[in-house]
Amino acid sequence: MPKLNIILATIFLVITFQSCIKDKNPDIPGYISVPSISFLAVDSALEGSSSHRFTNAWVSVDGQLIGANNFPLILPAIISDTASIQRVRVFAGIDNNGISSNKAIYPFFDPYEKLVNMRQGEIDTLYPVFSYNSDVKFIIIDDFEAPGVVFGNDIDLFPDSDIQKQTVEVFEGLYSGQLVIDSLNPECYVSTTFRYSNLQSPTVASPVYLELNYKTNVPITVGLIAHRNIGSDEVFIKGGMNTIEGWNKIYFELTGDIYELNADSYSVFLRASLTGRGQTEAKIYIDNIKLLHF
Repeated sequence: MPKLNIILATIFLVITFQSCIKDKNPDIPGYISVPSISFLAVDSALEGSSSHRFTNAWVSVDGQLIGANNFPLILPAIISDTASIQRVRVFAGIDNNGISSNKAIYPFFDPYEKLVNMRQGEIDTLYPVFSYNSDVKFIIIDDFEAPGVVFGNDIDLFPDSDIQKQTVEVFEGLYSGQLVIDSLNPECYVSTTFRYSNLQSPTVASPVYLELNYKTNVPITVGLIAHRNIGSDEVFIKGGMNTIEGWNKIYFELTGDIYELNADSYSVFLRASLTGRGQTEAKIYIDNIKLLHF
């Protein structure tokens, strides 16, 4: 065998042997545990209810994302055995548009941040508490406690189907809203009384979300009516809420939709109807409606 080939073969064996040694002695990670997170509205008059449904969290260590998962979560992080302090950041996560497979970071909170002395093989448990970023703009805050209702525009053909304040089925506080539907008024189609503009810059798709608590025995459709100054309106269906026995919370992301619709102003609508043969009424309850953006 030529001398050059012998040298190359030797180098290859040395590298392979070193790689095997390294594989047999992998770095030992430290672990970050987040059992749950909480949220507190600093000023309920300006920020609305503190109710939430954060299902997951995203975690970074020293600027590197180490993963995301549903609660309770434990994520490994490869750390140096000589490092003393790591900067850990936790981001609140939601099921975007009510879809469990569509995880997203909730954009209106600053990340929870903590300096942690992580050690290899050990678990550090964090209990993050979040609050709104100071730049968030609240366009709709409706908990049905004040006089009147935000969804005061009745669009359907049935004069007695609308949304009303009621005290029979309440999520929190004294009142919740009810979409009134019965055999004489089989559909309720209502939109916001006011039209909302300047929800985002025409050149930047900044976050816009609609969120609410609900309880219903028939499906509900949610969407936007895009109004243009030339006189044309466009109805855009965003998604919906399926039947559920108890109260639930849902977050609809309108960011890309509003950017693409590019209208002069928008109304938000809710729509539901009787669905089954022999069904004489629907029980649809709504609370804590928020429309917010940067």
